[in-house]
Amino acid sequence: MNHMSQSLFRNLAFLLCAFCSWALSVTRAPPASTSYWVAPAAAGTGNGSSVTNAANYRTTSFWSTVQSQLQSGNVTVNFEDGTYTAGSLSLTNMGNPLYPLTLAAVNPHGPVLSPSANIIELYGCQNFQVNGLVFTGPSPNWGIYCIPNGTKPCRNIEITNCWFLDLTNAYYAAIGLLNGTRDIQVHNCNFTNITAGSHQHMIYAPHDIENVVVSDCVFQDCLADYVRFRDDSEYCVVQNCQFISTKSASAWPFVSAELYNVTNSDSAGDEFFGTYFQVSGNSFTYLASGGSGPYAALHFSDNGYSPQSYNCALTSAQASQLSSGTTSFQRSFLETNMGIISSGIKMFGNTYNSRVAYHMDYTYTWDSIQPNGGWQGTIKLDNVPDASGTPLGPPPVMRNADFNRRGLLLTPVSVGLKDYECLFRDWLCSPKYTDILLSSNFYGTNNALRFDKANNQYVYQWISSPGPNWTMDCLFAIGSAFTGTGVKFKVDLFHNDITGSKVSLGVDNLGRFGIYNGGTFTLLPGLGTVAFSVDNTGGGTYTTPGDVLNVYRLRIVGNYTASTPYVNIYTSDANSPNLNHQALGQTYWVGNKPVTDKSAPETAIFYNFTAPVLLGQIALAPGLGQQPPILQIASLGNGTMRLSCTNGFPGDMYYMLTSTNLAAAPGSWTVAATNTFDQTGSFSMSNPLPSNSPPVFYRLQLQ
Repeated sequence: MNHMSQSLFRNLAFLLCAFCSWALSVTRAPPASTSYWVAPAAAGTGNGSSVTNAANYRTTSFWSTVQSQLQSGNVTVNFEDGTYTAGSLSLTNMGNPLYPLTLAAVNPHGPVLSPSANIIELYGCQNFQVNGLVFTGPSPNWGIYCIPNGTKPCRNIEITNCWFLDLTNAYYAAIGLLNGTRDIQVHNCNFTNITAGSHQHMIYAPHDIENVVVSDCVFQDCLADYVRFRDDSEYCVVQNCQFISTKSASAWPFVSAELYNVTNSDSAGDEFFGTYFQVSGNSFTYLASGGSGPYAALHFSDNGYSPQSYNCALTSAQASQLSSGTTSFQRSFLETNMGIISSGIKMFGNTYNSRVAYHMDYTYTWDSIQPNGGWQGTIKLDNVPDASGTPLGPPPVMRNADFNRRGLLLTPVSVGLKDYECLFRDWLCSPKYTDILLSSNFYGTNNALRFDKANNQYVYQWISSPGPNWTMDCLFAIGSAFTGTGVKFKVDLFHNDITGSKVSLGVDNLGRFGIYNGGTFTLLPGLGTVAFSVDNTGGGTYTTPGDVLNVYRLRIVGNYTASTPYVNIYTSDANSPNLNHQALGQTYWVGNKPVTDKSAPETAIFYNFTAPVLLGQIALAPGLGQQPPILQIASLGNGTMRLSCTNGFPGDMYYMLTSTNLAAAPGSWTVAATNTFDQTGSFSMSNPLPSNSPPVFYRLQLQ
């Protein structure tokens, strides 16, 4: 967005014109749809083209054909009736964000999958639907196992009308959603007799899980927490389900959010509570006494260290205060000491039988190794959640985009790779967290991420879709102490994780901006040149007095609804918020171009290459952040002027200027108020009108 000034009259004209707009409706042809068939053993030609030529369900070449067909339309793989025991169905980097792949029973619950192996494994897969299958038998670890593969997420998986029965050997869970898996729906499924031991769950969702919705399911008899969310897993919903424990051995918490902070040598826990959940419309029933418990509908617990910056290992005095405190005190205590924000926990419309001792509880258990506060036990917190009936809102497009939440997760995020969650919560990194550091007081903000100069590194986040029209904004600085030539800082926004298709921008060793056209770095001279920062004091932060810090603002605006999708790119001068350089209408891509009206960013990755780079204040939101906001309300009354605007970009600053001379130069107007657009791209403000003065004119100025 260029530095621009919009008068109220111009905004009003823009708003009025909006009512006169019209649109041409274009009917688009539906995507092609292809069906295949599989069976426990191949039939006929075995190519899967028909029932009589069904493929063996584990044939690699068949699934390669399916993946190729997904590039142009939806695919359904029909599972014939029978017992599938040959081994795991293991799929890697499959799917298409635009076209779903459905694994469906020809006859619901006719296909019974019961191998002596994990039944279905999805590595870096997305946009799958699994419908009508039965999972049972001697699987050693998982029924369905979903996990990212490197930077490729596992996301948009729907599991519907499936049965998970008598998985008596599965060590971990009937459904495993691991290490960043997100956007999962489990609907109308039946979980019964999951009894491998106190380590096995019906749904297990550990480590940065987001947007899991479990609805209309039946959960009966599990020998551990039935649905467990763990470590920064949040924006999850459990609704309209039945939870039933028929015996004392299965009397465990029904829904839990747990931490296991037992492995860190730095004496600070590396797991954190997620804090946004909805538990609504469920029935919770315990039929037997004498179980392990707690007999809880929603259960929060920690085991071992307290997470970094929090205090979950309570003293006896603190536990007494929390237990006996008012609801207001309990809410404040949980937020301060555990990072649990009560307003984000929605619990309403549930029913509980008399043996449910806790609607919500907090438990601390000491494992006899880590230091602790001296207290163990369970505290009743039934009045803490928001019971108003207000549903949980959608997850934000990005989490912790300002790097203000510290974290430290040492668990690998994908099998066999050295990728770790970094020093900042909700971000993953490579090669490891020790080379990605913190710089405070970065250009007036609290924190920035700092790449160590000696390494090639990246951080990434799998994002919630902002839609086909979107805006990404960030601040960055590049230090002069780099080695070698070529690109030193790069930003990738993937619109197809499976194919690696993306828009990719960077800055080279001469400070020049460019965009990648395939593998070619194409210069964009209209964006200006970066002056490198200088670490004169040798502290490495570039924020110590005496250092030279040159911070730049970068904005990328994607219009993927256009007939030819494109991005507009804007940059600032050093240490200025004004976006006064631009390169418009860019249609260069790595891989395939976005598909009109369908594609949207899925993953954001930021890189350094043997150069110190500071990165902060990232924002990614729906809408085209190059347009003026729309004035919704402008009113005068009771000596006050009131304004309300929408269609701004979150974090952009606005200024309300006043003058008694409408013809005065903009630089001579007086600043009456200033603030930023909120997370929805809106602002509302009021300003007192001066009394006994000449007429006053108002101007809205944006940066």
